[in-house]
Amino acid sequence: MKQTYLMLEDIAARVGVGYDSVRTYHQRAARNRRESVVKCGDLPAPERLFGRSPVWTERQIARWVEERPGRGRIAKSK
Repeated sequence: MKQTYLMLEDIAARVGVGYDSVRTYHQRAARNRRESVVKCGDLPAPERLFGRSPVWTERQIARWVEERPGRGRIAKSK
């Protein structure tokens, strides 16, 4: 089965926010991981790097969206 990877632009489109917001989520989460203070709602670590571009699997992002706390969370459709 072929793995589909999402870049920051793809994540922004799925979540409904701007590219700069997702880039900030990634930078903040990376800093938190380096400082060992991972917080609820942090973007997960990228699955891979393609060159210098971080990428995530669709599954990682779906789980992250589901677990995002607060106003930023996308409501489930009924």
